[in-house]
Amino acid sequence: MRLIVNEIESLAHDLRGKLSLCVRNIRGAVDLSLNEDMEVVAASTIKVPIFIEALRQVRDGVLSLDEICAVTPQLRCDGSGVLSHLHDGIEVSVRDLLTLMIIVSDNTATNIMVDRVGMDNVNNTLRSLGYAKTRLQRKMYDWEAIAAGRDNYIVASEAADMLARAARRELLGKKWDEMLLSTMGAQQFTANLGLLLPEGILANKTGQVNDAVNDCGLVTTPDFCYSIAVFTQGAKSIGEAQVTIGRISKLIYDAALSKSC
Repeated sequence: MRLIVNEIESLAHDLRGKLSLCVRNIRGAVDLSLNEDMEVVAASTIKVPIFIEALRQVRDGVLSLDEICAVTPQLRCDGSGVLSHLHDGIEVSVRDLLTLMIIVSDNTATNIMVDRVGMDNVNNTLRSLGYAKTRLQRKMYDWEAIAAGRDNYIVASEAADMLARAARRELLGKKWDEMLLSTMGAQQFTANLGLLLPEGILANKTGQVNDAVNDCGLVTTPDFCYSIAVFTQGAKSIGEAQVTIGRISKLIYDAALSKSC
């Protein structure tokens, strides 16, 4: 294990930016961390807590997955996603908004869901689950909020713990944890954590804004399962950060693989 830690520390040093990592063993894998409690700009990884709050509200009868929302021009948001490119007034269910928010990181869908579930409710649920540092303070592409010092933050230890609890069906309950992870398993953006992994074993959510490049997910095979969060900021380039995340992910996967043999 010390050898793996040394390799990860070397990769983090070569990145020339900040890097935090947390791996939570769920079954037959390893536990590992580096700067795991360091706050970083969340970028689109904050969409996981938004999804968790939406599912909590559905579970508790406050929100319906079948509720329909009309996407008006005023609701459109730039950046990733497809809704901003579709016709005005298109009607989309909450279920589909949540799916788009996760699998193609749709910013329009995200902002609609933030309005629907409430920013304070997202943060209150995070606190009730024991997560003191991860927080939602702005909607997507709200540059005025960023300029005013309000951004979204996440820490690797909390992100990895959320997914580990979901894997154990201990976050929201079996039905809702399965929905969370199955949706993340349909992720279209897998080139960070999944860069060097076999296909079909990763459920994840990436995030990238300015010089922050993040990914968190769950790796599941017949022999082992673990959650992993790797967050970077200030790397020499976006591409280098992505490759570094991919290489770290492969090191963890290989360690779990050798342990299971």
